[in-house]
Amino acid sequence: MRERELLAPALLDELDQYLQSPTVPAYKFCELIAAVREQNPVSALGIRLGLATQPNDFGVVGYMVSYCGTLGQALARYHRYHRLLQRGLVSRTELKDGVLHMRWRQAVANTPLACEFSLAAFVSLCQALIGRAVTPIRAGLPFPKPDDLGIYQALLGCSVDFDCDDIELAIPAHLLALPISSKDPYLLRLLEQQAKVLLNQLPQMEDAQAGASFHRVQEQILESMKNGDVSAVAVASALDCSVRTFYRQLRSAGYSYRGLLAHTRHTLARQYLADPALAQTDVALLLGYSEQSSFIRAFRSWTGMTPGEYRSHLQHKTGNLG
Repeated sequence: MRERELLAPALLDELDQYLQSPTVPAYKFCELIAAVREQNPVSALGIRLGLATQPNDFGVVGYMVSYCGTLGQALARYHRYHRLLQRGLVSRTELKDGVLHMRWRQAVANTPLACEFSLAAFVSLCQALIGRAVTPIRAGLPFPKPDDLGIYQALLGCSVDFDCDDIELAIPAHLLALPISSKDPYLLRLLEQQAKVLLNQLPQMEDAQAGASFHRVQEQILESMKNGDVSAVAVASALDCSVRTFYRQLRSAGYSYRGLLAHTRHTLARQYLADPALAQTDVALLLGYSEQSSFIRAFRSWTGMTPGEYRSHLQHKTGNLG
């Protein structure tokens, strides 16, 4: 923002405050990056910001992978300790026919901007580690295809698919054997010990338990929408627990209530808007919004387009909506 001389002193002060903190809540990151786009509405802003990251922006994980011997060793440790970067992050990899396929999803930081940033930041990390450009074979993002698709492809250097289930990235497998010039076995051992300690300090919860907690709260959110009150107080009360306990349980599972509510509304909104029998005002009410303007603002933050524009996108894509 300073580089582009964007005049938003209140936002700059808030950013400065968070830059002094070792961590930023995922939902707050989504809010901040959306606020930056309002000041600087350029295409693929998340991609641009992600490509500007450096390994030290990843904290102890970034320093640790910088001291590995090869990119393959670095990515293996990245996968092992990624919970230190973001709670609720679930990833998987597959090596097939000379290509490394990576997929990941973010339970909280799941807005289009945050997904763009995550994808590009990972590409930037790989490039910084091996000291050369990494040209992906393909990439995928979990939101509708934007009008300015060419910018995404130009910035990432590969084809980009949209409406994917996860964030996706495929790179040539031969890159895994490339050396990292900053290799240091001694510092790697020290930092991996530190990472293990930090990982053990995180609240432990098995994926099955986390999934059960997610679905239990999501089901109650759906019930609460019928009553028009989806506040944390109302949902916690319906689940027969205090708000403090409710928040603590969600944090242990890697979620925030705000992020989970937004995820649920976003998923339902796309389903409802695909039904031509539902007016936009009906969709807003079904999602528990008292004002349509609040729904429009929220939907734009999730998808980068208004509900009306999204319906037009569906109409163009399927030819079924009126």
